[in-house]
Amino acid sequence: MFPERKNFERLFLTILLLWSGAVFSFFSAQAETVDIKPYDDGFVIARSDGMLFFTDIEGTAADSIKIRSEIAGIAVSGSDVLAVAPDGRVTSVERDGKSRILCRSLNVSGSMEGIACFDGKVFILSSQGILMSTSDWRSFTTFDFNSIYSGYYEYVRFTSICASDNMMFLAGVFDDGMPAVFTSAAGNIWSERILYYNEGRNVLMLEQQPLGIGYDPRTDAFVLACTDGCLFFMPGCSNCNYIERRAMYDLNAVAFNSGRLIFR
Repeated sequence: MFPERKNFERLFLTILLLWSGAVFSFFSAQAETVDIKPYDDGFVIARSDGMLFFTDIEGTAADSIKIRSEIAGIAVSGSDVLAVAPDGRVTSVERDGKSRILCRSLNVSGSMEGIACFDGKVFILSSQGILMSTSDWRSFTTFDFNSIYSGYYEYVRFTSICASDNMMFLAGVFDDGMPAVFTSAAGNIWSERILYYNEGRNVLMLEQQPLGIGYDPRTDAFVLACTDGCLFFMPGCSNCNYIERRAMYDLNAVAFNSGRLIFR
């Protein structure tokens, strides 16, 4: 009856749907969880857009803080959260919102992927295997993993770093796409962790790629957060690895506190 009006309504609805979809895609693609660490009686969850969420032991957020940089990874030092940006900027953040910049940038190849506190030092890992360490934020020691181990290990694109009181783990992916994990007791000599595990009567090799890594002090196990929703547990016994399939999506981070497990 009124073709012009009907055409206008169709056009308006089409524009509205497209706009709504674009807005949804924009916000849903803006940020993702990049790291989780135990903090006090709960956890601190870091998002790529600079958001930090302090949660209770169940993972329910109580406080949130926005810092002025993106976040690639976090570590906890006392009551402070150390957040490293992809360009190497490191910000120390307190739960009450106070923050200070410890390092403005790191002039190394590759984007920063993670940060860890170990043996009185802070270690920062880049995707290309540059491991920077400092105890005072004025001088840094550089360890070029891929250069030093060239010809011994395949080239590794690193994704994450984690430390316990006496051991440090690096995780990433070899050139052929297979997962790679290395361990060190001092940060200067690294050994490959073999990623075999038993499933029934079969001995299998982990194929999922590690995107994050956490540590469970109760079982003294490092745990990989992997693609395909898998968690890969690596206890002190290298023959005791096991895998759990926890989700239908890739897992970027995992953390433990007082027997509680949280992953994203």
